[in-house]
Amino acid sequence: MQASRYQIGSGQFQLAAKLIDEGRPSDNSYYLKLLEKGKITYLAGDYQQSQEYFKQVDEQLEWLSRQAEYRISSGLQQLSTLATNDNFIPYHIPVYEQVMLHHYQAINYLHNQGLESALVEIRKAGLIQQQAMQETPASLEQQLRDYQQQYQELSQQYPQFKTQQQLANAYQNGLSYVLSAVLYLAAGQEDDAYIDYRKALALAPQNKYLQAEVARLGAKLAMEDYQQYTPLKGEALTKQQGLLVVIHEQSLIKARQEARFSLPLYHNNQWQNFTVALPVMRGQADFSIPQGLEVAGQTFATEQVIQLDALAAKQLQQDLPGLLYRQILRLLSKEQLRRAVNQHNDAQHESWENVLVNLYNTASERADTRSWQSLPALAQIAIQALPAGQHTLKFEGLSQNLEPLNIRAGRVSLVLTNDLGSAIQVFNL
Repeated sequence: MQASRYQIGSGQFQLAAKLIDEGRPSDNSYYLKLLEKGKITYLAGDYQQSQEYFKQVDEQLEWLSRQAEYRISSGLQQLSTLATNDNFIPYHIPVYEQVMLHHYQAINYLHNQGLESALVEIRKAGLIQQQAMQETPASLEQQLRDYQQQYQELSQQYPQFKTQQQLANAYQNGLSYVLSAVLYLAAGQEDDAYIDYRKALALAPQNKYLQAEVARLGAKLAMEDYQQYTPLKGEALTKQQGLLVVIHEQSLIKARQEARFSLPLYHNNQWQNFTVALPVMRGQADFSIPQGLEVAGQTFATEQVIQLDALAAKQLQQDLPGLLYRQILRLLSKEQLRRAVNQHNDAQHESWENVLVNLYNTASERADTRSWQSLPALAQIAIQALPAGQHTLKFEGLSQNLEPLNIRAGRVSLVLTNDLGSAIQVFNL
């Protein structure tokens, strides 16, 4: 994926897609590769092909949700990795990636099928987040059993990904809430738009555009509680104004890396130090760089609504107990194998066979660093009331810095941009 990421960063989207061989449906990373190709073809402007890739992943996720027998076979596959590593387990698409799947699919539907289909898709993103909020997470005791001490010691060594956001969970997504609110506005469902704007504001409470939209809709709908969520007074659109919404994506999400840690385990009546390989996210999250905009004599700039780097880091933090527990079982299994090999051997044979077993253990000890790497690092928004009519939207610093707009009174115009060089998308909804 490294070569493909380089091509994405260079704006060579078609080449980036060609560099990913999705393989066969039975491959452990097949559906992750479809996610990558879906996003890259989306960046390339091939929205029909992107829709097909995402549709295959969505159908697989729906199938998995109905298969009790899959959960059994998945458990057997995880047991089989005790002799290898987690890369042999089929990739599990976490909630935040599932939400982004439906986010981009909704945009594909705007291109290909229209607003109603896009609304169906974005509702799926909301439902996934709602279901995740209702699930009770497993406790450390449930996930780690007798190895909580090892987890605490590992936590002292584990690098903390530096991010400006302190997240409560890894699945609530302000970007998808903004898109759903915009689509609800376009469909005339202002109550639903108000609710999703409020959800987005709860995740980005300093975003002045979300504050203004919650105030505007709250006042228009006579919501008695809206001033609990925003310090602003609601300003209604005039009869000669429409609404411009800009969503700007920045950079690429950080990739997971492998790191090795020393882990003490009590085994065969003695303490031994083992080396484990685990995925980490290193370094500093990308800082939000506001995108300057100019239209109809007004200048303004985007503000951050989500940092996907932070969601990915939070997901890894939540996954760590389960990752560690499988690693511990794997280490003990390999140690048991080594002892079984040496059980009836003399010292000379034992020495050589120890070398072979240790070489195998080292070669098979690989962290699972898979994740959806063509997602943006973060996203920003700008929302502005504009007079109806023809306008030119100027983007500061983008290669495609001029975009004609047709603002219609009482309607929403949605503009999607990024800093990777793909075409600007404009929807007059």
